[in-house]
Amino acid sequence: MKLFLVSAFFFLASFQAVRALRCMQGIEIVLPSDASTDKDKEKMPEYTECGIGSAGISAASLLALKPNTAAFPSTDYKCYHLRIEESDSKKATIVKGCIYKAQNVCDGKFKADSIREVFCSQCDQDECNSALRFASNWKMLSLTLFTIVCFFMK
Repeated sequence: MKLFLVSAFFFLASFQAVRALRCMQGIEIVLPSDASTDKDKEKMPEYTECGIGSAGISAASLLALKPNTAAFPSTDYKCYHLRIEESDSKKATIVKGCIYKAQNVCDGKFKADSIREVFCSQCDQDECNSALRFASNWKMLSLTLFTIVCFFMK
């Protein structure tokens, strides 16, 4: 039984490492009053596995905001989280997605002068551009502790 538990743990740990990078992808609009009825119609960001399609979509949307963030396509990806705010209306837009590893979202100037960057981050771990980024780490830690406890119980 001990050998089975240890083998299962190593299998799950290696499966976690082999899987493609997962990022939250989408656009969320936050209005200053936060009492908008359009919030229900808006499509919230969802998790997606990074690939040529999802990185291409994110790169194209970033080119509309920051033209000098262009990069050559590659097979290495990272996640990004960008929060921008319009100076006039104080409406915030949160953009998340997969981009090419060579692309730098946090550098560069915006196409419009009325937009300012409030927050920007880039990372290369699963689900690192969401509020739940530590959930998978807690799962792995709890599985490890469970395996150790079972190992010493017998």
